[in-house]
Amino acid sequence: MRQLSKSTLISLSRAALENAEALVGEAEVLLKSENFARAYFLAVAGIEEIGKSALAFNAAGRNLDDPRVAKAVREKLLDHKSKIISAFGPSLYLTKKDSLEEAIEASMELIGALRRGREPSMYTEILHDGTVRSPLDVVRPVASRDSVRLAQHCLHRARAHLTGEKPPTTSVANDFFYTQSTSKVKQLMEHPDFSAFYLERIKGGDTDLEEAIYAFATRPAA
Repeated sequence: MRQLSKSTLISLSRAALENAEALVGEAEVLLKSENFARAYFLAVAGIEEIGKSALAFNAAGRNLDDPRVAKAVREKLLDHKSKIISAFGPSLYLTKKDSLEEAIEASMELIGALRRGREPSMYTEILHDGTVRSPLDVVRPVASRDSVRLAQHCLHRARAHLTGEKPPTTSVANDFFYTQSTSKVKQLMEHPDFSAFYLERIKGGDTDLEEAIYAFATRPAA
């Protein structure tokens, strides 16, 4: 597979944002005609494309010559959960600090709901009890309206944050953290020596968690 490049990722970011605009526009039309299940699905699809745009944009500033980084970028671009989470990034970035905690909590609830509703809003299936479920049985009008409004909000914030900006340049520590699995990060942070190690860095004025995790993982063996 051809190596990822900064220009390719920036092009993908722009194309994904354009596609998101089309998907959200189509969701609005379907909502007006009371096709609630389809409107919901396209709204979620639009949110995923917004997330893909954000993922590609932010990845463009990483060290793409590192095979581990390139692999992580490709995996995240294909992962529904990663894309939905990333769609909220521009919105949280533009949120005032005194409202950030509340915004993060609300975002996590919405992310879970969108992931659970994505497939049922489009496809029929047989449930464990033998009954058949249809999208028409799953998506309520209020859920459809809320999902379209959410997609509109994410799109508005993404345009403000991603359009005309330059991708952020990342450090070696940032890229290291980016390539680690959740279980690996948890393992490092739960190491008996990590808390004391991080506390010493904080006392010295360095509060960056990703930098601390990288320094801890690459420290000389005792």
